Amino acid sequence: MILKPNLLFFVFAIVVSLSSCNKTDLPTEYATSETTPQIFPDYDGVTIPLNIAPLNFMIEEPGDNYIVQVSSTKGNPILIESSSSSIQINQKKWKKLVQNNKGETMLIEVFVLQNDTWSRFSAIEQFIANESIDSYLTYRLINSGYILWNEMGIYQRDLESFKESPIVKNTSIDKGCVNCHIACNNDPEKSLFHVRAAYSGTLMLKDGKLEKLDTKTDFTMSSAVYPSWHPDGRFIAFSVNKINQQFYSLKGKSIEVSDKYSDLIVYDSETKIVTTSPKVSTNNRENLPEWSADGKSIYYISAPPASDETDRILARYSLVNIPYDVEENKWGEVDTLISAYEVQKSITFPRISPDGNFLVFNMTDYGYFTIHHKISDLYIMDLKTKKYRIASELNSNETESYHSWSSNGRWLIFSSRRIDGIHTRTFIAHIAEDGTCGKPFVVPQKDPDFYRNCLLNFNRPELLTGKLKVSPQTIRNAIYKDPEKVKFDTMVHVNALSGATKMGHH
Repeated sequence: MILKPNLLFFVFAIVVSLSSCNKTDLPTEYATSETTPQIFPDYDGVTIPLNIAPLNFMIEEPGDNYIVQVSSTKGNPILIESSSSSIQINQKKWKKLVQNNKGETMLIEVFVLQNDTWSRFSAIEQFIANESIDSYLTYRLINSGYILWNEMGIYQRDLESFKESPIVKNTSIDKGCVNCHIACNNDPEKSLFHVRAAYSGTLMLKDGKLEKLDTKTDFTMSSAVYPSWHPDGRFIAFSVNKINQQFYSLKGKSIEVSDKYSDLIVYDSETKIVTTSPKVSTNNRENLPEWSADGKSIYYISAPPASDETDRILARYSLVNIPYDVEENKWGEVDTLISAYEVQKSITFPRISPDGNFLVFNMTDYGYFTIHHKISDLYIMDLKTKKYRIASELNSNETESYHSWSSNGRWLIFSSRRIDGIHTRTFIAHIAEDGTCGKPFVVPQKDPDFYRNCLLNFNRPELLTGKLKVSPQTIRNAIYKDPEKVKFDTMVHVNALSGATKMGHH
């Protein structure tokens, strides 16, 4: 059909009219503010990965209408007009703008209309890094203060979008506890987590195969607890622990987690044999192992034996290291890197960068389970010089706790309660090659007001290089199975052990 000239003009006029109605223009007349606008979450001055989802935010300035321009050196700016203070950025436009401006600064300009007058605030700056972050984040979602503890799950989130999906929900396994999920070198195809209470065991995914293990032996005090994968993906260091929990009704103090006893073991996933040594299974409390980047030694924390309940809770842990040759099954001598006695503090959660250059840890007044310690801060050690410093760029006046590295070593994620002092959220920070830390920012959500409404804690965050593709149904069915029992190393002289022997030997 051929349109008549007057009809063609009419259609063109409608298109132009609709286009002009949808077009957002920046105000030409406005008052200028020398301050940046208050926004939530705080995304001003942060360094962001190349592949992160849009950093949506709330404008905390009163107004009747809002216009936001997101721009950088290359490409068209993104314009958003909203009668609401909730600003959601188009994902496709954001992705294109960020990836076209690697290493550049991005500006976010906010205009606020109030009483028929526009105000323009100073631009919010965000620095676009040269590196991406691992595309997936895993975490356990759990209620605060052990309320409704029987409703929890391990989830994975696509950091390049806002898609979240469950890995396992404990409502499908008679409300057993699921915990300590961790991957080898951030690889989703080599990962594990524990199941406690109903259907107890350690579920391990390796080489596309799911298996369920019973890691308790006659010569270890408990099943395997806190894990660390050897870089080769074959061996896993664990602690074994007799854990106590103390609940309080005091303001600002709800629970303490402490160890009566703890030791270290190493599990060979090919032979399914657990081994240890009198050097890491002593009367001292050895805990939280972490393999060195080259796999030739294990970092861990160690505290003296507990003489009573008070001593158990108020223990201070030193940071130590021991060489270990996995092929020869030979242990070296224990070396103390930071003495708790000398610093009068307790060290916990040692985590090493993939390049082996840095070790990040928490330091607190006492204990090792710092998620409930407001005074817990992050520190960073240069492993070449063994010098360390408080990572003041990362810390806040609230709790900083569990942390882990990206596979390229340029990003650190960690748990913090800095938003409201109650709920644990996951923050991301850029770590430069020299160990300099960028300003951290909370993981972005589609709804920028999400963290004011979510009552769940994001527990034990870990990064994955891709999505874990095993379905929750397959994982649930594997949990239902009876576990395969591991064996204890017959070459270990059990009479020389203390902590790792049967509990009657303590």
